[in-house]
Amino acid sequence: MELQTRTVRAVIFDIGGVIVKSPFLAISSYEQSHHLPANYINVSLSKHGPLGAFQQYERNEISYAEFIDKWTHELNDVTANNKAYREYLTRRHLDTRMVLPSKTRVDGEELFKRMMKVAEEPNRCVVDLVKWLRQCGYKVAALTNNFQNDEGKVQGNVLTKLFDEFVESSVVGLRKPDARFYTHACNLLDVSPEEVVFLDDIGKNLSAAKRLGMTTVQVEIGREQEAVDAVKRIIRTRGALAPKL
Repeated sequence: MELQTRTVRAVIFDIGGVIVKSPFLAISSYEQSHHLPANYINVSLSKHGPLGAFQQYERNEISYAEFIDKWTHELNDVTANNKAYREYLTRRHLDTRMVLPSKTRVDGEELFKRMMKVAEEPNRCVVDLVKWLRQCGYKVAALTNNFQNDEGKVQGNVLTKLFDEFVESSVVGLRKPDARFYTHACNLLDVSPEEVVFLDDIGKNLSAAKRLGMTTVQVEIGREQEAVDAVKRIIRTRGALAPKL
């Protein structure tokens, strides 16, 4: 969490891994069941940057069929993935002599559906936090990298009703950690970044928010209540409105 002194008027939430269970749980399970090293798929997912299949799909630049075809190819490119994974091991000071797969058969569509299934389950304590904030009179928004097809919708109609603004990468054409995406959400809420608390589960998304001046709270798997408690402490010390205890 990054400490700030500006009065807080709004709170912005990520969806996957914050409001609902993390899709990374499904990725970890898939890696284990297919005997892949821990975080092997995550490394593949992130190494392509903004031009990766997942990233393009979140900006609604490619169709579902194109996404599945391209992502499956990326997931099974063992030469590139092994190189990226060894770099990951080096950064983490882990054993770079680990034996890595010579061939993989990752089914991109199966993996994606598993991820979406996990994300159907809400983190109740975080949902309750959103409701509490609205009762107190705070503006709340969702800022999510998501998808526009049925396979990628995560309780859309139910979730949108929780928030004053539901800001989607697949609608706006921008995605976290692009600073313009955060600024767009702030403009919709009519607040400055310095007046916002931002919750996410991914470090680079939090870092981007922090650079804009937002107060950030990381939501870790299994430690969601700690993040809720952190937000309530911020509201009680820096909130523009008196909290309802």
